[in-house]
Amino acid sequence: MKKFIPVLIGVLLLVGLAACGKEGIDKVLSDNSLTVIQNVKTDLKDYQLAYVKDDNDTTGVLEYYKDTNGKDISNIQLDSALKTKDSKVKINLMNGLDGLIAMVEMHDASLAKEATELVLLDSNEEVDEAIGVSLANKSAVEGGKTVAIVAIPSLDPKTASELKRIELRNNSNASVYENELNPSKIKSPAPSERAKKNAFFPAVNKYIADKEWKVVSSATQKKQIYTAILRDKEGVYHLAEFTYPDSKLVVKETAKNDNPQSDNDVSLLQLQGDKNQYIGVVAELETILDKGTTVILKSTDGKEYKQPLHTGYNDRNALIQLTKKTEMTLDTISSVSIQDDSGNELYTMELN
Repeated sequence: MKKFIPVLIGVLLLVGLAACGKEGIDKVLSDNSLTVIQNVKTDLKDYQLAYVKDDNDTTGVLEYYKDTNGKDISNIQLDSALKTKDSKVKINLMNGLDGLIAMVEMHDASLAKEATELVLLDSNEEVDEAIGVSLANKSAVEGGKTVAIVAIPSLDPKTASELKRIELRNNSNASVYENELNPSKIKSPAPSERAKKNAFFPAVNKYIADKEWKVVSSATQKKQIYTAILRDKEGVYHLAEFTYPDSKLVVKETAKNDNPQSDNDVSLLQLQGDKNQYIGVVAELETILDKGTTVILKSTDGKEYKQPLHTGYNDRNALIQLTKKTEMTLDTISSVSIQDDSGNELYTMELN
């Protein structure tokens, strides 16, 4: 299925304690004896998520939206998807309108402070077959708990059904909690006309599966743009951008290694997408595998941009979208280097 995928978009913000203010969702809450603990900020029109509890103080996540015909659509997940229940963590998983919805509820204060990423794996052995999403929206709630609710657009119901276990990782990419998943507790999506039209990520996942590629690293953007570093069956790395104009999948892709040193230790992939530019770096050099933590881009006019490396299956990788934040383009990058935690340079490519 997937290699380790740091999802850059899909994080939702917990906000407020006020009632939702719409008759439709208020009726759903009343009919199911639910109380809103916190609402969740989203970017979808006529769409709401909420962290809720029932009369027995069982917590979960509620999805509510208006369908194209104006009908109220709701879905509720109060059941934990963890195979082994414990007192530290509860994770609820539900297929929603915009991908898999994950509620991460941490009861242990030290764990809540350290955990920065949720990683979902479809294999009990290989960490490369996984998807990870930042828990940057962690919020303290009642009862000493810390909660993050995230949406993962690239996980459609079929892909989500193959998940086997989860990990919580810290900033050093070390696992601080792990547990197996019970796939039967990943709730199905609510049927709706809007859900039927969300065919972008199923099309992307089918394209990747048909080629028998693995996703090494990816970034999910808004407006139906998905970018990924992928590895084919021969071990060749590809950088691809997927878009969906007029409900048709369009793929821009390169497998050209632009590393001027022409070695097999580090792959440098550069792609001009539909509107954006991307750099993909994949390192298999032993010293980088052992110590590499950061990719540094330098431009011809002295600008510098840093991004953490992610650990994949026998590689370290980074997918960088060149934006106003990076302050450089493909034409102005002068060098790409990899450093360790202490700032020591492990590998450098001079491009200009």
